[in-house]
Amino acid sequence: MVAVPGLAQAQGFERGVAVVSEDTASQIPVFSYRAGPESALLFRGTALADAAEGAGEVEFQDGRARVDANLRKMPEAASLGPYTLYILWAITMEGRATNLGFFEMSSGRGELETSVPLSQFALIVTAEPHFAVTVPSKAVVLRNFGKDVRGRQDTVRTLAERADYSALAKQVANPRKRVPLELVQARYAMAIATAVEAEKFAPAAFAKAEAAFKAAEAGQMSKKSSERRMVSQSARDAIQAAEDARRASLLARGAAEQKAREDQQRTAMEEESRKREAMLQEENKRAAEAAATAAKESEMKAAAAAAESAAAAATAKARTELTERLNRVLPTTDTARGLVAQISGVNFATGAATLNPSARESLARFSGIVVAYPDIRFVVEGHTDNVGGEATNIALSLKRAITVRDYLIAQGVPASAIDVKGIGPASPVADNATTAGRASNRRVEVVMSGGPIGVR
Repeated sequence: MVAVPGLAQAQGFERGVAVVSEDTASQIPVFSYRAGPESALLFRGTALADAAEGAGEVEFQDGRARVDANLRKMPEAASLGPYTLYILWAITMEGRATNLGFFEMSSGRGELETSVPLSQFALIVTAEPHFAVTVPSKAVVLRNFGKDVRGRQDTVRTLAERADYSALAKQVANPRKRVPLELVQARYAMAIATAVEAEKFAPAAFAKAEAAFKAAEAGQMSKKSSERRMVSQSARDAIQAAEDARRASLLARGAAEQKAREDQQRTAMEEESRKREAMLQEENKRAAEAAATAAKESEMKAAAAAAESAAAAATAKARTELTERLNRVLPTTDTARGLVAQISGVNFATGAATLNPSARESLARFSGIVVAYPDIRFVVEGHTDNVGGEATNIALSLKRAITVRDYLIAQGVPASAIDVKGIGPASPVADNATTAGRASNRRVEVVMSGGPIGVR
């Protein structure tokens, strides 16, 4: 195997995450373009490149959108991390990302003319390690805003998938010998493919990438000009093949992990079946012993009552078990809406939406339980006391709910499974005429449904 700098932990992939990086806004405008005149867009920089800016035009005709984008005041991509260029992405409402191509940069300026078979999308610009990436990185540097748009505006909040290259070793150019940009990109691409075990899970695709990469590295070291001229083409072949190998590896590894989970579940079910059989045999034994000392009529009544009790217990088992587990960390009530957890310690100060340490500890323990139930849906409801105006309190309660939602997401609860509501002072649990009552009313409740709970 070719030795590639920076193999260990070269990348990670996240799903259902905020559109842009953690230190910037968590949503961007998405536009539904109408066929006809051009729409004008602006690009504004994120915290990674706050001085960067740009402009764009979108024209939708005959099922395709022509996209022209111009960037200005852009930092060198390599100054932001293990990156070599900037990619323009189209993001759908579902969070799916399409690579529209890379910008040809010069003195902080870049242009790109491209198209996409979509009518509804947002545009972002990211720094990337190579041109063939199929998943946007966390290094979002620009996002689109409307200037003169012919169409409807909406909002996209999450990406279906995002790559984290923070552990990818940065490539340093040899100051004594020019290294083509494509070769640097190929080194990144091979490191990324190796990190996801493409050699193991996609050996044929990885071998193709490795062969092209070896040819590029050999050409770079060659003294023959004819061989050095082939470095860039061999490197480009290696980049594309390495990305194909990475994707194939992730699919194959996912399938292997799914099979392992299914085997584990099957083993658990078989073990549970054996336990149930043993329990049934023990119950039958006890019933037989009871039949020897009791009248036949009493025996039949007892058996019928036991069967009815067992059926009722089985029906409520899943919901009861979850309720009991949650009650160990939070006061949880079984209601017609589902399970409602009141988070201990989330009694906010007047006008505040900050979690105290006790609240964070309760939320962490709560998250540790519910992440094991991927089908559960959550509605985080914020509440206030009656101090202040109704509009202010509704906004404050929503902010409190968002605070709790963001903490749950940070603990591993999927963002796509959580909704938030700001209830304001409309649903008090205590008398607002007292200080203690108002403190109790400054709270957040988590309403759970779906999965083992059964409420939809």
